[in-house]
Amino acid sequence: MRAGAGAVWLVVGVCALIGDLVHPVLRPDGGAAHTTVIVVMWLAYVLVLAAIVLPGPRALTVVRIGVPAGALLVALAPSYEPAVVVGLAAGLLGAVVVVQPAYAEAQVDASSYGDERRFLLRPPAPVIGALVAPLWGISVAGVAAGPVLLADQGWAAGIAAASVGLPAAALAAHSLFRLALRWLVFVPNGLVVHDHLAVAEPLPLGRRSVASIGPARADTAATDLTAHAFGMALELRLAEPVKAGVRIGRNHSEERSLTALLVSPSRPAAALATAERRGLEIA
Repeated sequence: MRAGAGAVWLVVGVCALIGDLVHPVLRPDGGAAHTTVIVVMWLAYVLVLAAIVLPGPRALTVVRIGVPAGALLVALAPSYEPAVVVGLAAGLLGAVVVVQPAYAEAQVDASSYGDERRFLLRPPAPVIGALVAPLWGISVAGVAAGPVLLADQGWAAGIAAASVGLPAAALAAHSLFRLALRWLVFVPNGLVVHDHLAVAEPLPLGRRSVASIGPARADTAATDLTAHAFGMALELRLAEPVKAGVRIGRNHSEERSLTALLVSPSRPAAALATAERRGLEIA
């Protein structure tokens, strides 16, 4: 899927060179401001392309912000000639690809160490509903506001907008980046729950301490470490109690003795298949 995302993003770039994809307000007219805007736009394009090629949570965050923003820019093109239509189709396809859980896992797992297998955990339901789209909008608008005003009104307005927008975009992007740091990690000796929203510290569970793993029942009494995520949860039953600092608020946690716990990987079936291959008991 990473190769597919790279291919469609290259198509967007080629169509940008051939077609009329740039809104009139951003077209260079010989002025330094307009030329600066075009240079910034192509630097942003190259940054997203590099993020597609390079693995890791930071790269995933850049891709998930940049590719949909590129598709939006193409959609705002002043005319829909053939190159624009192809670029728009490629941009929309790329946006669909990069939001898929399989793509995100491929990006994050590619930066794992040795014999690790990382599975992203689903974001909390309140975050999906109330924060992801606004944070994406702030990230895009914060970066774009400076160049747009630079081209339209000159250096003073552009610099003022950039001085406010870029820090806001950085904070919003960092919040999205933190969502890409929540994993269920299979390691040679067992697994690790790596989730700053659910546990104070990464929770390692040795192979012998995991009695079974499987889909959670509706009436389970296991400790919920899903952060209220939507979708199927997996229940880890432990052979003996394990102490962990469980989050009870944004900045607070309490130590609990866990005998069973719930996690919500974005692809539970793939996580169970990996668990079975590594010799864990499937409930």
